Amino acid sequence: MDLKARNKKNHKMNKAILSTLNYRILIVIVETILVFILYKQYEIYIEVDFFIFSIAIVFPLVFSITSAYQRRQEAIMIFSEFRNKIIDTSNILYAVNGIHKKDYDKIFSGLIDIQQDFIDHLKNDKDIDNFQRIRQKRKNIFKEIISYKDLYNEREKDSLIATKNEIFLCMEKLNGLKLHSTPVSLRRYCLIFIYLSPFLFNTKLITEGQFEMSLGIDLPVSILFSITISFILMALYNIQDYIENPFDQKGLDDLQIDQMQIFEKESLYE
Repeated sequence: MDLKARNKKNHKMNKAILSTLNYRILIVIVETILVFILYKQYEIYIEVDFFIFSIAIVFPLVFSITSAYQRRQEAIMIFSEFRNKIIDTSNILYAVNGIHKKDYDKIFSGLIDIQQDFIDHLKNDKDIDNFQRIRQKRKNIFKEIISYKDLYNEREKDSLIATKNEIFLCMEKLNGLKLHSTPVSLRRYCLIFIYLSPFLFNTKLITEGQFEMSLGIDLPVSILFSITISFILMALYNIQDYIENPFDQKGLDDLQIDQMQIFEKESLYE
């Protein structure tokens, strides 16, 4: 690995780590300390079982993270199929008698152009109408392919139509994954309960004296444990939020699109 690639990887890793330690972490830690002091000062105690966290927070949070990871795995499989079907189409064209190099290069370049526009669409959240333009480009490249129909035998024609349809289907599936995230209501629910969680577990730490010590350091240890719980819950939420979009190239676990896409040099005439 050269120095440039190593620096890029390190920068991406540092960015991913820092994204987990965002303003939400700071808010929930400050909130936890303030609630702890308030409960300690006024001896507030609410009968709450720690088991509530597994039902109200941990289980929905784990479900949300799992759903985001499954979306990523599905996106990897569909993008790999999308890439493979472009190669299949170019291979069939190359094998057709009467298709000259310039004809092949024109269609192959058109497929690469559509691929690049589609990748840009997956990475970019701003231009929501871009996919409509990509759909129009798909029609044009199909018209270009079918314009040589007199050169195809029936099997070649059926194969080209089938691979074309599969390319289009993969694009629609990937666009659907981009548009439909894991349930937004569930993620908002988790975030709200994480912010409310210090009001629930702090009372148990104070009144039941889990960390009572002979050296008189039970208060700092209790605060530290309280902060740790808040930090873990919010960090998990941030991780889920970070892997939510597997296409934006901001996370360490995003699709390695730059390594999966097809390049001009992969033409059979190269």
